[in-house]
Amino acid sequence: MSQDAHVVRKEMGYTHKEFIRLLPRAVDGADMAVTGNRFEVADGERSLCIELGEEGERRIASFRLPMTPVSLTFTGYDKAGIEAVLDRFWRTYQKGGG
Repeated sequence: MSQDAHVVRKEMGYTHKEFIRLLPRAVDGADMAVTGNRFEVADGERSLCIELGEEGERRIASFRLPMTPVSLTFTGYDKAGIEAVLDRFWRTYQKGGG
């Protein structure tokens, strides 16, 4: 990993299939190189690598929710650039509620 890389990790309430279905919208339709559960988006000198961990589930009594660890590695982004990408990313994956 490069010295200017910034990593964000989060557990997300999605199966791999659900996550991948929404991913093009989350990265604003950018071209991605896909290798297994690793998705790389290049933008000139900058790159974003998204990696999905092992799919699991979170249990609350008899209720079961999907859970996938997600790692986003930003290389060559300044703070404002990271915040802009994350804002779109989190909004894409935000589930409804009141």
